[in-house]
Amino acid sequence: MFVGELKSWSSRRAVLPAAVVRAFEALDRLGVATLAAGRYEIEEGLFVMIQEPTTKLLAATRPEAHREHADIQIVLDGVERLGFAPADPELVPIEDKLAAGDIAFYPSPRHECFVDLVPGQYVIFYPGDLHRPCCAIGEPAPERKAVVKIHRSLLWL
Repeated sequence: MFVGELKSWSSRRAVLPAAVVRAFEALDRLGVATLAAGRYEIEEGLFVMIQEPTTKLLAATRPEAHREHADIQIVLDGVERLGFAPADPELVPIEDKLAAGDIAFYPSPRHECFVDLVPGQYVIFYPGDLHRPCCAIGEPAPERKAVVKIHRSLLWL
């Protein structure tokens, strides 16, 4: 997991994979803050989804992980709490949709940590990272976010 601020992503360019840099450059070109809800292709294996969910109480959320994609999750409006934990090979999915949709849901992991994001902040979850998005900070509330999906083939040679 990697945390940062959208306004200063370029100052961390040297420590980011090239595909992440290309994603942020594309978001700058597209004007991510003004995009309508929907999916936008950036290049093969790289796209962004603009979502407008309502956050949920922690008990109503589930940790998830992806095998094929990294996520860059960016809060555009509202606030969001995200859980995260290192991959745990002993943790068995409670719902495995990896083959059909590159997502598996898990029970709460040991040593789960949380980070609260405000508009303009982002987190990067790499393939295998357990994460729990869309958690409410206090009461459930609407938010607007961008989720960039980067296929693993673009991340490592």
